Amino acid sequence: MGKQITAKFEALHQFCVNAIKAVGAGEEIAHIVADVLLEADLRGISSHGISRLPVYIKRIKLGLMDAEAMPNIVKETLCTALLDGNNGFGQVGAFKGMELCIKKAKETGVGIAGVRNTNHIGMAGYYAMMAMKEQMIGMVLANASAHMPAWGGLKACLGTNPIAIAIPGGKQPSVVVDMATSAAARGKIIMAARRGEPIPPGWAIDKEGRPTQDANKALEGFILPLGGPKGYGLSLVIDVLAGVLTGALFGSRIPSMTSDWTRPLNCGVWLLAFRIDNFVEVEEFAIRFDTLIADVKDSPLAPGFEKIYVPGEIEMETREERLRSGIPLDEEVMQELKNVSETTGVPLITY
Repeated sequence: MGKQITAKFEALHQFCVNAIKAVGAGEEIAHIVADVLLEADLRGISSHGISRLPVYIKRIKLGLMDAEAMPNIVKETLCTALLDGNNGFGQVGAFKGMELCIKKAKETGVGIAGVRNTNHIGMAGYYAMMAMKEQMIGMVLANASAHMPAWGGLKACLGTNPIAIAIPGGKQPSVVVDMATSAAARGKIIMAARRGEPIPPGWAIDKEGRPTQDANKALEGFILPLGGPKGYGLSLVIDVLAGVLTGALFGSRIPSMTSDWTRPLNCGVWLLAFRIDNFVEVEEFAIRFDTLIADVKDSPLAPGFEKIYVPGEIEMETREERLRSGIPLDEEVMQELKNVSETTGVPLITY
């Protein structure tokens, strides 16, 4: 593993904004994308952070993404909307989709949006948390390039399609579930390959279907579904909602973002926001929520554990620490960002 460099959040965020603007994006687009990418790095989800920027810029320069594109509404009802992302940044399509969900939920109690013809959205939890900050419950489903087989198969026919759900807390921490439907996000395997590190058993099989802990063989082979047939079932349903339902591509029809440099991705996203007070007053919900979380966190500890966390709590602690001390970046990622700096003419400052 190469050495790590620690960079200040503000400096990385500004570099990201300027680099995205340098390839044609407007101010609003650049800030949305930078916010989503750097939030992932702050929360310790480096596989979906600024390390993705070089791939986005390469696809833009090859004409496979439109840096200037904003989504437009194709079809709409009081509670629902279908948006076309116009092959722009996935972060912008998902952000605008959730923004519309929240607006509709404020007016009617619930908002649901689908986005087609978009790209990699980054950290799915970001958009679910947008609803959470409005005292709503948010959910995000997205499909992605096919790198995962059906349970029992030896063909990549599904993405590692993520699901994120964010629920506001009271005095107890909020709950943010944000996970791939594979045993691990493909970005984590990519990062392990860059570092020359093995991956845990159960994450992947090689192209012959044999279990492997070699990250490079895993990338040539297949990522396994989370929980075997359970992750496979979840991924399939997500592809139906995010891909089939919205009019986006789905399954093996979505090209690889990192190895197919000939076609746009045309990914899909499905988003939901609903008001808690549709069911119970927000204050009462917070009391009941806190009671449940306190019960969970007060459980006796198993050997080797010092604390019980709720989903998203570790990430929030990591965020607070990294805002103070900085964001660690691998030497390989820093080199790629230096390449972005050279091709865009944007200085890379990390302090």
